[in-house]
Amino acid sequence: MFFIGQRELEMQYKMNRIVAQCRQKCESMQEKFTEKLEQLHTAYQKMAKRCQMMEQEIESLSKDKQELQEKFSEKARQKRKLDEMYDQLRREYESNKRSAIQPANNFFSRNDPDLFSNPAATMMDNRDPIRK
Repeated sequence: MFFIGQRELEMQYKMNRIVAQCRQKCESMQEKFTEKLEQLHTAYQKMAKRCQMMEQEIESLSKDKQELQEKFSEKARQKRKLDEMYDQLRREYESNKRSAIQPANNFFSRNDPDLFSNPAATMMDNRDPIRK
């Protein structure tokens, strides 16, 4: 009996030691888990802040993009208008250039007497009546 009781006590002692070691390992693992969980939570908070900042930056960039598109549209309208004005001025210039090259008889449509066809007759006819 004594031998069996001693064996039981040894077994209980060994079991208690194993249970204590398991508890110690579990507590150690729980501490590490808590530490890792805190690190994860801190990293999550940092990422949340970065995401918030990036969302704000995206919003700002979207506003800038919209403003630039509006400015581009306005500049494109101004360019089209200037192109139209340039084309009109170019047509007017070409028209004026063509009309300047044409003969001068289009500008003065009066009939001038030909002084060289019969010079004596025309000179006599054109004299002042007072001189006659």
